[in-house]
Amino acid sequence: PALTGIVVGPGLGRDPTLQSVAALVIRRAVAAELPCVIDADGLRLVIEDPQLVQGSVWTVLTPNKPEYERLCALLTEPAPAAASAGNGEGAQSGEEAEESAESQLMRLSAALGGVCIVRKGPSDLITDGHSVVANSEIGSLKRSGGQGDVLSGTLATMLSWAKQSHSTSSPSSSSSSSLSSISPGHSRPLLAAYTGCFLNRRFSKAAFARHRRSMTAPDLIDAIGCVMEEFAPCEQD
Repeated sequence: PALTGIVVGPGLGRDPTLQSVAALVIRRAVAAELPCVIDADGLRLVIEDPQLVQGSVWTVLTPNKPEYERLCALLTEPAPAAASAGNGEGAQSGEEAEESAESQLMRLSAALGGVCIVRKGPSDLITDGHSVVANSEIGSLKRSGGQGDVLSGTLATMLSWAKQSHSTSSPSSSSSSSLSSISPGHSRPLLAAYTGCFLNRRFSKAAFARHRRSMTAPDLIDAIGCVMEEFAPCEQD
């Protein structure tokens, strides 16, 4: 097909007409099992109507901290450990707090029916509702506007490749088999999301090495070719 993946949200804005059209695009992408990454203003649509992506295993959400907190408040109940801490039963250790963050992330994904969620941070946490993987690859020393947009595009590319690989390897399988692991305990969408996060940090690291403090988001795009060649060299005759 001509269209193998989409990104909804970056640059979308909050115009009601555009938002309604974007919601229709997401709805049709989900129905067609088309890989879909939802970021920025696209996440507002999910917050307003979580059923929009319910059960879509080929959809990835990339919320920032406030968006993530709104989704959790809307769709999950406080964890027992958090409730106990609130009752004064003792403070959690750093390790316990991290486990709580993973548990909360998994519960949020499960509430959405297995949608992949990337919880961005110093170490990205990524889940499909069944397991959690962390991306602690070192990136650049600078953050610049637009890096999240590059991440969304990278995620969509990885999801598209994973979906096409899945379709090619098992064309007669049902949609539910998209959860079949190609690595123990990890689904294709989850691994695709992890790879996208990993590569985006490699792109930013390479861009910063070349441009230092003048690095901007388009410099990450310029770095894609050389980083991908190191990651997966092109075959030549």
